[in-house]
Amino acid sequence: MVPAPGESFHSDSIDLPWAESWSGDPRIQLKVLMVDVEGGRYAVRMRFRAGLQAVPHKHTGEVHAYTFSGKWTYLDYADSPPNVAGSYLFEPPGTTHTLKIADDAGEWTEVLFVLYGAMLHLDESGAVIGVTDAEAVLAEYRQRLIDQRMPIPASLPIGGRMAYRPLGIQHPQE
Repeated sequence: MVPAPGESFHSDSIDLPWAESWSGDPRIQLKVLMVDVEGGRYAVRMRFRAGLQAVPHKHTGEVHAYTFSGKWTYLDYADSPPNVAGSYLFEPPGTTHTLKIADDAGEWTEVLFVLYGAMLHLDESGAVIGVTDAEAVLAEYRQRLIDQRMPIPASLPIGGRMAYRPLGIQHPQE
């Protein structure tokens, strides 16, 4: 059921499908909980395999992260404690860092991220080589599910000022 304007939205994150090989990396999975394209924010659950090191990136808006399992750090902040199950992390806008999943993190490190604005992917010189924002996350999630021959959840919300509405279910071609 989709709420009327002004109502809250509930997302059953357990039943949502994982998009595999997120950003082309088989060590990353993602499920979209909410996308607000107009407001430039989104919420995702991500799973990472032990040992993964992401490319450096910079956030244009704030980020909230809650770790469900595993262990991860930012290589750029040696004094920062590792994020483990039950950890909450706040990142202010403008921060640049390199996410590293611990080699001994177990099968999956799972994290909930609530992101505002865009994530700018950087090369070794600091030049922007890619951008991820709410619209890009929604588009890739849909495409990954189609590629996996999975239905797109009818409850996947998009919206913001225009109220939440279902994305609609699409079944991949047989």
